[in-house]
Amino acid sequence: MLNVEEFEKLVIQEKKLAALCFTASWCAPSQNQINTLEEIRSEYEKKNFLIEVIDIEQSQELAKLLKINNFPTTLFFAEGELKEQNCLYGYQDKTMLIDGFECTLWEIENKSSANKYIWWIIGFLALFAIIMIYYTSYAN
Repeated sequence: MLNVEEFEKLVIQEKKLAALCFTASWCAPSQNQINTLEEIRSEYEKKNFLIEVIDIEQSQELAKLLKINNFPTTLFFAEGELKEQNCLYGYQDKTMLIDGFECTLWEIENKSSANKYIWWIIGFLALFAIIMIYYTSYAN
């Protein structure tokens, strides 16, 4: 069972890809979510996801830290950050779970490409600013 210290170490400091599914033993949708998650677990563990099912009764501190109010709740983390747009609240079928995993992977794979374009745009704007400064100083 993942506790606060392990969460801080693995997910935040080591920046491990993670899917944390918060459940409650008394909650029927939670039990169904566990079964659905188990169907796809091996596929995403191969892609280096840490996949944890966390019973809130056994890890109340972590649930409190992450402000878990609904069950089940599946949170996705990448590069030490919560990927809020990918999080799933309530029972989700297999397709929705796969979408959460795939969106998180896509963001990581495409972040470096996005950064490359951002630097290209910044470089272009800097060059444009230099030309404008040069032009205005010699035009007068």
